[in-house]
Amino acid sequence: MEYSEQGKKSNSFWILIIFFINPFLSLVVSGRDYLSKYFTNIIWLFCTFYGYTFYPVRNTMDSFRHREDFLRWATEREMTFDYFLNRLYGDDVSFVDILLPLLKFLVSRVTDDPNIFYGVLGCLFGYFYSRNIRFILSYYNLKINKYSAIFLFMFAITIPMWEINSFRFWLAAHIFVLAGFKILFHKKNIAYLAIFITPFIHFSFVFVIILFFIYKLIGNKITIHFIILMSSIFLGQFNITKSVQSVLPTTSIESLDDKTTGYTSEGYIEDRAESSQSLNWYAKYRSLPVKYLTFLILAIIFFKHKDEITQSDLLPLFCAGLFIFSISFTIMSSVPVFGRYNRIGQMFIYAFLFLFFLKKKNTQWYRKIHPYYIAAASLFIIVSIRGWFDTMTIDTLISNPLMLMFYHSNENIINFIK
Repeated sequence: MEYSEQGKKSNSFWILIIFFINPFLSLVVSGRDYLSKYFTNIIWLFCTFYGYTFYPVRNTMDSFRHREDFLRWATEREMTFDYFLNRLYGDDVSFVDILLPLLKFLVSRVTDDPNIFYGVLGCLFGYFYSRNIRFILSYYNLKINKYSAIFLFMFAITIPMWEINSFRFWLAAHIFVLAGFKILFHKKNIAYLAIFITPFIHFSFVFVIILFFIYKLIGNKITIHFIILMSSIFLGQFNITKSVQSVLPTTSIESLDDKTTGYTSEGYIEDRAESSQSLNWYAKYRSLPVKYLTFLILAIIFFKHKDEITQSDLLPLFCAGLFIFSISFTIMSSVPVFGRYNRIGQMFIYAFLFLFFLKKKNTQWYRKIHPYYIAAASLFIIVSIRGWFDTMTIDTLISNPLMLMFYHSNENIINFIK
């Protein structure tokens, strides 16, 4: 045991040295020891480095707007903290969420470098992203088999590190998922505090909290949640936009109400539909094959392993994932923005499938589906990584923290390839 611990410390030291030479290479090399804590920390460090080298390829991206806002704030040296607080929820409120404008304010007081600002965002995002991966890897602490591996990749790619482009929502999503794990597996009531914090990162997480508490009210009744899942496939074919609009609450915060109604307005939905029509077929349909194959796998698990799951520690994760996934799937066909909530349900489902097949590696029926699932998941993963090229720069791959002190290329990978 002593030699093993000594070896782990030695490995972590050399991985850290590799990180300062080439962070991307350290990420790849550390993956060989995926059960170690230093693998998690390298993911965290790499996310920070990626944020520092992050650059949006289009001026229509959320990150470009936040980058410009940061530069403008950095020039407003007269902006005091009291003035900032007054702007948060004053009569002329211009912010709905607290965290991102607070980070803009704090970082812009000490530097006008947007790369440092996005390095901070990458650090925060990377912490929760890496801890979610660490949680499911360490829960059983078993070596990954070929049947469970694909679900780990799907878990990691569902809300990947490059989603710092839309930092607020996806940071809140990772915090919610991690807190959900602690509640579902360990019954840690303190984790509810983290869940209640998420609306202050992105206001729309009020909806996810409501879903989670409805799940808690229903309880872990596996048959009810499976019926809801199957019903969502049918109900998703109907337009329920007006029903969604009618149940949305109003507040006294005008900008919050404007955002809420804006996301569910006919004009916004039509604009989203038109923009999706301009996408390439692989971008438009990348998630459909893997999503419906996942439906199939969940159905087979329900019919073949229902009693086993009912007695398993995975039951709460299975039921919570089904419920959040099903409700958001029902709504997203009418109100596309709800597809973001669906990805939270997917995170829970992929975590369940990873842990389920980690222990049941000799399941005969899945062996027949596995090749088709690999093909469907590969399409999704490849197209998703292609989206990373819009914000990944040459620096992300070949530079290191020391080199970046002297030179930033800000050359996106996608432009380099083209």
